Amino acid sequence: MHNPDATGYTTDAVWNAMDRLREAKLTDRLGIAPGPANGFTLDLILCFERFGPLLDWAMIILNPLEPWPGSLCLPAAVKHDIQVITRVVDYGGLFHDDVKPGHQFGPQDHRAFRPAGWVEAGNTRMNPMRAIAEKHGLTMLQLACQWNLSQPGVCSVVPTLIQEADPKSKPIETKVEELARLPELSLSADECSAIAEAGDNKGCMNLKGANRSHTGVPEADHWGLNADLEAVAKRWGIDPARDLVCTHDQ
Repeated sequence: MHNPDATGYTTDAVWNAMDRLREAKLTDRLGIAPGPANGFTLDLILCFERFGPLLDWAMIILNPLEPWPGSLCLPAAVKHDIQVITRVVDYGGLFHDDVKPGHQFGPQDHRAFRPAGWVEAGNTRMNPMRAIAEKHGLTMLQLACQWNLSQPGVCSVVPTLIQEADPKSKPIETKVEELARLPELSLSADECSAIAEAGDNKGCMNLKGANRSHTGVPEADHWGLNADLEAVAKRWGIDPARDLVCTHDQ
């Protein structure tokens, strides 16, 4: 289920219908993918709790420059035996190492709608990670993949593969080859912590999905907290007023 609204996360009829797709042999796995923007943390955990036995996979946004808020739902995924696919592991292309300060995006490129300065800030935050990549003989994309795979419950990484317009950019075939050559190694706990510290993005944006900041009529991708979601937050040690709010200037 891709980009569900509040009904999609919580309703028995929806998931009973999903289960019937599997019974009818129209699919052999079921999953959920919140989005397209970041957030939906409590909604996803509630879905795990209610429909975990039906779910094989969940897809979230996660990478070393965006550990928040995706990492908040990983303990619940582990508890309910749900495998996690992490998308945008490349962080809008920065971990492909060919999106540098001054990069020009096309007028219809979705990345052009990000806040000004995100490329420059992201490249700066990547600099402390480079020594770890060099130590293990990894490209920056491979380092991002290895960091993701070091997180609890994460079983798969899915970067976005884009051929940048600059003629000096990496061919997309090279990006595919880098992903295919991902070695089997484990980053140490200290290395994972150092990467997460360098990439810490907590509070950098307004999140979608359930949030105390929303009042009034629910929207397609934004709604308030109800008693069930408040209970989820309490069970998993998540303080919506601390852990799910934007603290940076917009």
